[in-house]
Amino acid sequence: MRRQEQLNFEWYYRNDFDQKYLQNDYPLTDFEKVMIPHTNKVLPYNNFDEKDYQFISSYKRILYISEADRGQHLILKFEGIMTVASVYLNEKMIVEHEGGFTPFTVDITDDVIYGKDNYLFIKVDSHEIKNVPPFGHVVDYLCYGGIYREVSLLYRPMVYIKGGLVKTLESPKLIDSEMILDLTMYLNRDSEAQYDVKIEISKDGVNVFADTFSKTFANIIKYSMTIENIRRWEIDQPNLYTLTVNLYSNNVIIDQYHTRFGFRTAEFTTEGFVLNNRKIKLIGLNRHQSYPYVGYAMPKRIQEKDADILKYELGCNIVRTSHYMQSEHFVNRCDEIGLLVFEEIPGWQYIGNDHFKELTYQNLRDMITNHVNHPAIVLWGVRINESPDDHDFYVKTNELADQLDDSRQTGGVRNFAGSELLEHVYTYNDFSHIGNNPGLVSPIKITKRRVPYLITEHNGHIFPTKKFDPESKRTEQALRHLKVLDASFKYDVISGTIGWCMNDYNTHIEFGSGDRICYHGVMDMFRIPKYAASVYASQQRQFPVLTVASNLTMGEYSQSSLPATVIFTNCDYIKVYRNGNYIDKFYSAWKEYAHVPYAPIIVDDYFGDLILKNEGYKPKVAKRIKKVLMAFQKHGFSLPFVDKMRVANLMILHKFTFKDAENLYGKYIGDWGEDGAKYVYEGYIDDVLVKTVTKGMNSQMVITAVADDASLCHQDTYDATRIVIRMQDEYGNDLPYANNVLNISTTDELAIIGPTQIALIGGSIGVYVKTTGKVGLAMVTISCAGQADLQIPIEVK
Repeated sequence: MRRQEQLNFEWYYRNDFDQKYLQNDYPLTDFEKVMIPHTNKVLPYNNFDEKDYQFISSYKRILYISEADRGQHLILKFEGIMTVASVYLNEKMIVEHEGGFTPFTVDITDDVIYGKDNYLFIKVDSHEIKNVPPFGHVVDYLCYGGIYREVSLLYRPMVYIKGGLVKTLESPKLIDSEMILDLTMYLNRDSEAQYDVKIEISKDGVNVFADTFSKTFANIIKYSMTIENIRRWEIDQPNLYTLTVNLYSNNVIIDQYHTRFGFRTAEFTTEGFVLNNRKIKLIGLNRHQSYPYVGYAMPKRIQEKDADILKYELGCNIVRTSHYMQSEHFVNRCDEIGLLVFEEIPGWQYIGNDHFKELTYQNLRDMITNHVNHPAIVLWGVRINESPDDHDFYVKTNELADQLDDSRQTGGVRNFAGSELLEHVYTYNDFSHIGNNPGLVSPIKITKRRVPYLITEHNGHIFPTKKFDPESKRTEQALRHLKVLDASFKYDVISGTIGWCMNDYNTHIEFGSGDRICYHGVMDMFRIPKYAASVYASQQRQFPVLTVASNLTMGEYSQSSLPATVIFTNCDYIKVYRNGNYIDKFYSAWKEYAHVPYAPIIVDDYFGDLILKNEGYKPKVAKRIKKVLMAFQKHGFSLPFVDKMRVANLMILHKFTFKDAENLYGKYIGDWGEDGAKYVYEGYIDDVLVKTVTKGMNSQMVITAVADDASLCHQDTYDATRIVIRMQDEYGNDLPYANNVLNISTTDELAIIGPTQIALIGGSIGVYVKTTGKVGLAMVTISCAGQADLQIPIEVK
């Protein structure tokens, strides 16, 4: 029977290539022992040359095949090698694969020596080779190098099911609990024969359907049946089923094929996106699969974590895999948690020669055949991102996608209006919003006719923002994202928006901020949120969000003019207290943001009626003083004319002096001569207190560290997790300008990915650690001058 053997350990690596390395007897002692996934070069966080990893490297592994394995197919599967992989077995080249984003297989049945060691050698060329997508012109992301995804050996019977398409269609009854299951399965041979086929469907290990039939066929098995009492795959209830196809010949089982799927329908319409006959407004972000230091080379847990972050921290319901096919682990996790996926072929603006196009067709074929049964995927991207129209080329990509999977629509991301629409959905990058104008262009101005429409990028490079930028810029980035979301909800015809982008990423010299980083993310490269992340998180009600986008420090702003406080929240209202005194209750700013599910709350009054209560002024005078102080808080000495008139009125008619104003300002805003004000924000949903945030002048600096996982498992390959380290005040708020130096060490069960001495970036940083092969209770120690050492225990199994 079929099985899969992981081949991710016992690899040997050199960062160069020579023909002599191919020889079976070349000593492995001249190589470095590594584990897969592997990057060909560990890079700095920033400020490096992208040519540093563009070289030819060598990977070697001993592969023992026993005599007992004769009589079946032996197939090597490589999930991803960047950029061109030449695969040798026992000094003979058996395949060359161009392109680093799609998996490929090679049947080695006729090339292995049974009962002896076989020498597997991979020559990896990680140069940016022209006319191997995405390369040919400039590219706004790095592609790194190495065998960066897993490797396995597939054992298959002589007749086996290569794969297939599982479609779920509406039944004539149009009821949620019933759908038509339509299967197309492909065998590895063309000659006709009589087979018995048993179809089984299970959920959570329990069989819910079975059927058996006999038929004579060659290489295609077709089956269709109405299935009752099913539970649909929804974004809030992602019900998954396992299809098992048992293939018999002469009453003997010869193969057993498994694939996971979900019962669901999905369609982009001229009225928006519809999942299982219910309209859903899409809110999402683009994802690059890169990480600090090691680029793309991260194992399963880290890949899955990105899906969890998008769904459970950012509140997204869709992700675009910009700009290439991504890890099976990532898409599997999207299936499991109900995160929709728009997956697209590799490329960035450039369309190359005929060879480039042929590789693009193959990339599309590989993407669809490998990921076709993932219910999370609702759209295939069949166009090179932001490329010009090319009629013949894109007719063929659309035809190919339809041949391979006619159950999903196609999209093609462009960045100009009036593009020829050959796909089912007009997918468009709308970067029109620059802060003081509408969030989006009217869809009809872009498409020129009414068609299904999806925004696939916005913001990003229009307003790059670092985690350590001034508070006003970080807030402005968030408000720009919010403005686009508000416009999306305004237009029913827009299926939704996918913002640029989830996280900052390394890039080429032509892009970014001069340090090889594009600071376009709503999170940094370690997936630590900026204020803009809370814009997305606050548009759902699965968990409460209350992000006060300010540390309320006057010195952060010109003329000590503290602006209104923007609070990104999904609470119904908040209560604000200052130094224990109740100020007021504040509600969402629906006037400015009328269409999003949850508008921010803007607090522009920290006085309440305290002047009236505490200072002995008459109500009208107290009200006038309050308005003047609020104006000064906002504008500094550059007061509007109406406020200057109020000042004159107070001075002439009420003997109000500058000294009086200074005293009141110091008392109610500046807290001069005091320890500083303490602000408390209470968030309420359905009149129940759900979240509290405290802000104030800090007198303490406290280093904290939290690991994403308490235990790791060194099994199919190494395991890894992230530790987020923050410098915070006594109220648990990050100190965004802290840049303390940290020293990181581990016990032998773990190894640090990247440098062991780092500095906080914008008050926080991430550290990735991976398993080494030793098991036990590992300890990660974090040292920082002036702070007690932190120790993070992680169990390694």
